Amino acid sequence: MIKNILHIALVLICIIPIHGQQIVMHSNYMVNGLPLNPAVAGTKTFAPLVLGFRRQWTGIREAPVAQHLSYHNYVAEQIGVGIYAFNDVAGPARRTGMMGAFSLQIKSSYKTRLSFGLAGSFSQFMLDRDKLITEDPADQVVLERTTNQFVPDLAAGLHWYGHQFHFGVSIFNVIQTKTDLFDIMTPVSSTLDRTLYANASYRFGAKNDKSLSFEPAAILRIMKNAPLQFDLSGRIFYDQQYYIGSSYRFKDALAILLGFNGPKIGIGYAYDLGLSSLNSYHSGSHEIVITFKTRNNNQNSNNRSNFSNRIYDCPSFK
Repeated sequence: MIKNILHIALVLICIIPIHGQQIVMHSNYMVNGLPLNPAVAGTKTFAPLVLGFRRQWTGIREAPVAQHLSYHNYVAEQIGVGIYAFNDVAGPARRTGMMGAFSLQIKSSYKTRLSFGLAGSFSQFMLDRDKLITEDPADQVVLERTTNQFVPDLAAGLHWYGHQFHFGVSIFNVIQTKTDLFDIMTPVSSTLDRTLYANASYRFGAKNDKSLSFEPAAILRIMKNAPLQFDLSGRIFYDQQYYIGSSYRFKDALAILLGFNGPKIGIGYAYDLGLSSLNSYHSGSHEIVITFKTRNNNQNSNNRSNFSNRIYDCPSFK
């Protein structure tokens, strides 16, 4: 009996992050803005290819693991495009999908731009019945509620940025469609909740290459049927390439941030120390993000570089 209870508890622990967390909150959100806002597409002077990996709650069996890949570029002076692929796994549940983004940028002043973004996405939800251990092998709940659904949706965002700052607002899962593209005759019983993000950062200092600069940042997430969640972060840069910092996630974790941001490649690492009651059962979370800064050979590159001729290379905006 005790063994069965433990199995059920493990399943509940693994399922809760998918429904309560749904979209993974990354500690390195300052490094790659595209997953949080489609308006970021094409706002940099180069074309970043970003690989990310996150292992949450190390030491807990079948704890959440997330991988993502993103790329975005500008195809004209005021037009950007991007693509974002992700795979989030937690116990028997898996969410895999892809988002394609389009943005339009206008000059809001001599040194700032305002970007409007729209994105379409596809998400596949799967629940592995073989990983669900129940007392009754023919449990109707498992047989009827485990699904494989392929669901489309939309996202939109606004991104205002300049030499030393950025501010963004975005909304995901706008449609909340009830249609499964694999089986359009069967309504989807549950989808991702509509989610609102707001994030901002500002860089202080950076008078010359060898100076120290400080960048505070924050992100807020509001989701229906889930607690309000926000992160407060700060990073200290040296030589505009090396940084160390920390981040606090409300009632959840305290993260240590380390990174390098070179002219062609950037690497960011985060270690999350849990602050919730679950902290006694795991040894923290690990996250690494690698950015490859590929060149943009668009004929409008010269004009765009003149606008984005920043004194330093700030990973929040570039």
